[in-house]
Amino acid sequence: MVKVRMNTADVAAGVKCLKRLIGMRCSNVYDISPKTYMFKLLNSSGITESGESEKVLLLMESGVRLHTTAYVRDKSNTPSGFTLKLRKHIRTRRLEDVRQLGYDRIIVFQFGLGANAHYVILELYAQGNIILTDSEYMIMTLLRSHRDDNKGFAIMSRHRYPIEICRVFERTTVSKLQEALTALSVKDHEVKENEPKEEKNSGKKGGKSNDSTGAKQFTLKNILGDALGYGPQLSEHIILDAGLIPSTKVSEDKKLDDNEIQLLVQAVIVFEDWLEDIIYGQKVPEGYILMQKQILANDTSSESGGVKKMYDEFCSILLNQFKSRVYEKFETFDAALDEFYSKIESQRSEQQQKAKEDSASQKLSKIRQDQENRVQILKKEVNRCVSMAELIEYNLEDVDAAILAVRVALAKGMGWDDLARMVKEEKKIRESCCWTH
Repeated sequence: MVKVRMNTADVAAGVKCLKRLIGMRCSNVYDISPKTYMFKLLNSSGITESGESEKVLLLMESGVRLHTTAYVRDKSNTPSGFTLKLRKHIRTRRLEDVRQLGYDRIIVFQFGLGANAHYVILELYAQGNIILTDSEYMIMTLLRSHRDDNKGFAIMSRHRYPIEICRVFERTTVSKLQEALTALSVKDHEVKENEPKEEKNSGKKGGKSNDSTGAKQFTLKNILGDALGYGPQLSEHIILDAGLIPSTKVSEDKKLDDNEIQLLVQAVIVFEDWLEDIIYGQKVPEGYILMQKQILANDTSSESGGVKKMYDEFCSILLNQFKSRVYEKFETFDAALDEFYSKIESQRSEQQQKAKEDSASQKLSKIRQDQENRVQILKKEVNRCVSMAELIEYNLEDVDAAILAVRVALAKGMGWDDLARMVKEEKKIRESCCWTH
């Protein structure tokens, strides 16, 4: 399945690439779709070869992506109310800062300074969101309202956006991993204690026991993902970097030894050094796009003998699990994102166009078949009428005699029912009369 979501490392790399936009002014805002918005930024001090001011188009898609783009996209003819609100408060304002909240997938854009500042907050997790706040982080408008009573916050209009609840980036230590393994041991012990009760209850009901809970084992990939919060892909990358197997089962009886934990910590340190350099250092991350190969049965003109490369994944660091795959490298992660999503959009547009053409072709085929069937029915009817006319011509005297008999019967006052009865009797005695109703 094609990757469409950005993980923590992707967000950090994307934000670092967008730092170059600081100092530009927001010229306008357009809505591409109900969840995708394009910000037109201008740099009056940056003059291009044509003599015009430098222009950058920044795309934000709620819950999905964030990158600049060099590709032209169709804009909505009528701006939405959300777009008009954004235009009202940030148009002509200078972009003063772009930052990631902790290491959550939340990006904050600051337009303006002091009390006149406004923040555009993009959420790239769950269902996503785009939020406009004032200088005190009071929400002015947003795409999606929701609340979490358990955590005690509400993302709603005229509520303060809770920036303080974001996860703060902290380096991982041996003790932190040991705590994660200890917490796992407690969970595993509780599962084993509940096993006899579940088996007993299932035996009483006479049904099959549910082994999914009792047989549940935690893998090293799951443990590291829960402990670090970087997501499954990055956890797998770290484990492979340590020379361990991500699918290794870990339980209270089967724990990692000190050497394996030390290897894991070293691998985490290497990754977090890279991440810290991206967040706080001067390093501009490169981008990678991984390919998937599709064999084209009808395409014999492709350069690789009928095999076409299709985009499948993007990443800001070449993950260990992907090093054996075919990939393309880009100078910046932002350029890789633009190429990836633009290609995916193009493929999706082609698929939609092809689906429309196929649907129209099917409708045309059905109409053509229906018309052909009607023509065949009409031809049969014509043949039947011609045959009847020929029979009348061949038996003209008998037809005239039958017509005369009917006229005489009607002249004598015979009713239609009696006339029909007379015709039946004549048929029974095989009179040479062809009568058609």
